[in-house]
Amino acid sequence: MSSTNITYVDNPSPGFKKQACSTFYECPSPGGWISETFPIVTWLPKYNLTWLWSDFISGITVGCIVVPQGMAYAKLVGLPAQYGLYTSFVGVAIYPFVGTSKDINIGTTAIQALFLGQIYGNIQQMPQFQSGQWSPEMFAATMSLFAGLITLALSIFRLGILFNFICHPAISGFMAGSAITIVISQLGKILGVHVSTVDAPYMIFGNTIKGLPHASIDALIGILSLVWLYGIKYLTNYLFKRYPQHKRKLAYFNMSRNIMVLIFTTFLSWLINHFGHYAESPFTILGPVPPGFQNMGVPKLDTEFIGYVFPNFPSMVVLLIMEHCSIASSLGQTSDYRINVNQEILTIGLANTFGSFFSAFPATGSFCRSAVANKSGAKTPVNNMVVAIIVILALYALTPAFQFIPNASLAAVIAHAVTDLIVGPSVWRRFWNIHPSELLIFGCAFLISLFARLDISIYVAVGLSIIVQLYRTARPRYAILGRMDSESIQKKYTSEKSLLQSEIDAVVDCKFFSFTHPMMGQYIVPIAPGVVAFQPRDNMVFENSTMLTEKLMDEIQRTTRRGKPLAKKLGDRPWNDAGEPKQDDTKPLLHAVIMDMTCVNQMDYSAIHAIKAIANQAERYSGRPVSWYFVLNDSFSVRNCLLFGGFGTQERKPGAPFRSDLKNRKGDNNEVTDDNSDDDRGSIDKDGNIVENTEIVQVEDIHSGSNKRPSFKKNQSTLSYNNINNSIISGTLDDVIEPCINSTEVCDIYPYFFFNMRDAAVAVCIRHAIPEEQVSPSSVHVTSDLDEEKKIEKQ
Repeated sequence: MSSTNITYVDNPSPGFKKQACSTFYECPSPGGWISETFPIVTWLPKYNLTWLWSDFISGITVGCIVVPQGMAYAKLVGLPAQYGLYTSFVGVAIYPFVGTSKDINIGTTAIQALFLGQIYGNIQQMPQFQSGQWSPEMFAATMSLFAGLITLALSIFRLGILFNFICHPAISGFMAGSAITIVISQLGKILGVHVSTVDAPYMIFGNTIKGLPHASIDALIGILSLVWLYGIKYLTNYLFKRYPQHKRKLAYFNMSRNIMVLIFTTFLSWLINHFGHYAESPFTILGPVPPGFQNMGVPKLDTEFIGYVFPNFPSMVVLLIMEHCSIASSLGQTSDYRINVNQEILTIGLANTFGSFFSAFPATGSFCRSAVANKSGAKTPVNNMVVAIIVILALYALTPAFQFIPNASLAAVIAHAVTDLIVGPSVWRRFWNIHPSELLIFGCAFLISLFARLDISIYVAVGLSIIVQLYRTARPRYAILGRMDSESIQKKYTSEKSLLQSEIDAVVDCKFFSFTHPMMGQYIVPIAPGVVAFQPRDNMVFENSTMLTEKLMDEIQRTTRRGKPLAKKLGDRPWNDAGEPKQDDTKPLLHAVIMDMTCVNQMDYSAIHAIKAIANQAERYSGRPVSWYFVLNDSFSVRNCLLFGGFGTQERKPGAPFRSDLKNRKGDNNEVTDDNSDDDRGSIDKDGNIVENTEIVQVEDIHSGSNKRPSFKKNQSTLSYNNINNSIISGTLDDVIEPCINSTEVCDIYPYFFFNMRDAAVAVCIRHAIPEEQVSPSSVHVTSDLDEEKKIEKQ
């Protein structure tokens, strides 16, 4: 005779009061709030000279890119070039104090410029703009101010989680389509063809092709600029492999190709215009750029103008956050640091709010310049300060030279910068290999951005991705589980052991797989006759609970027979099953259902209501009590829902399957007593052997100090079989029970909850191992697992 010490544990969810207190305690202290809002206070005290040199080199490199790109993207919007420099300054000046990425460069971006250019093109056609009531300064400041205020509000309310609803295929498709749109819009300037950029991309492309016979000398500058940019890019890639020892020097040379082409073409333009004595430049140039911050001041707001552009605010904010957080997250993953999305949104808000006072247009994190900062060795956000100094120098010292920059070379810089965003067939195949829906989302974002406005493409792609996700949630995967026996277990069946012990040995040593497993499915057998094991593979919530329980009932009807045959008279049969009764006597009756809920982390009222309904239906179908066993994880939601449905103790009540277990938690104490006189009931040790005289050691209370927890005695059997020929089991117990040592086993305090599938399957085999022909309906009665609670209630 052996004994096992069993420790029963519970996992009650904290009350609402404790949850509120926990949330309050998680709020940062004043010092923590300052360090969270201004991350510079955490890393600046650790700053060193090694970081300073790396940040200086990175800032110089990015600064050589930000100046030409700022002016180029301002022209892409349709604004004067100096507005791009205003925008490039404010973002990099603010970001080091509040940013959480060492690489991000806030300023002008091609995609945001393209979107604003579509809006500005329509505004230029309005009579208010042509009459002078609306101005470029008003457009830039108003759009920047509202972009900043909206993103600040999103940051304050911690709505950065919304960024996670934009999936990667949607971002990739949008970026690729936008890049092609930008290239098409710059083709006319590169080739010296005057076309309207307000039309759809395919119209712009067609008009550009039609205008090729009228191309100007700008085409020579544009094409040569592209040849230089791509030539240096591919040449340095070849030299990287040929001379890896000079990789760093070659990288800096490669990253300086933009500024080099602008310096050369600007110098050539100055020579031609200065010594050629032309009354007008033979090719299109940038023109005079006013020095310094000429348009600083409080933004001038016009209610009519705000009403006109207001519908574009949501799209503008979505694009700002999507661009910025996408590149910030990507660089953080490659450089092993983590960004704070809400903090990054705060930086966008501050940059644009303050930028409106400088007449800057909306700015966000740049893909190109942020990647350059990362590759050039940026160590901290201090590199942005170096970039800000370069922008100021350009505004106050270099503006006389900017007027000679050819527009064709600026267009070449823009087109060359965005081509890296275009993904090819290799990425398409990856999306397809993961799931066709991923390629569908990518394709929608890509194509719509080519034939419609940019904001429509991202809305459609995000909406489609949400629909796909809702469908996956509404139609989740599930599995019918069985066991795969090993060869050693198959040999045990041929031994002299009893049927019960053989079944237990098989369950203890087997593996559990789905019957539909592509490789193991052919070796799977049912866990036991009359036992159905069902595994939902997603959360059980209102949109999928009905479907999952219907599949479970279908499996019950497929593998077991009716306990009560259909009526002989056709009129007495239910309308949905009025056919001839099927001869399925070979099927077993339903004994138990095992629900493997380890993949379920959320449940709601609809789910537990559906499970209770299917429990009723299963008992009506089998004509006998059916036990339900649950394999759980640590989810409070799932546990509470099952306890609400009464599946913890499964104490039956008239007219309903089980009494709720939640009410039993109130008014009870934690003192563990053992007044049950049923001391001969067997239990199971960790090896699946039958052990007598289980000793209860303790009930572990997670919330120590509370005296309102119920005390349960873990009954090892809930169906008592009386008036049965005990020779089937007890006659061979002495032969099957093997000596075991005293041990401690951890079990759930509720008799129908288990930590793993093996324990649940062994319990099923022990509690339902009686042959059906020897169990009469009168010999089966339900025993209560709450004897102690009833005694406490009577007191």
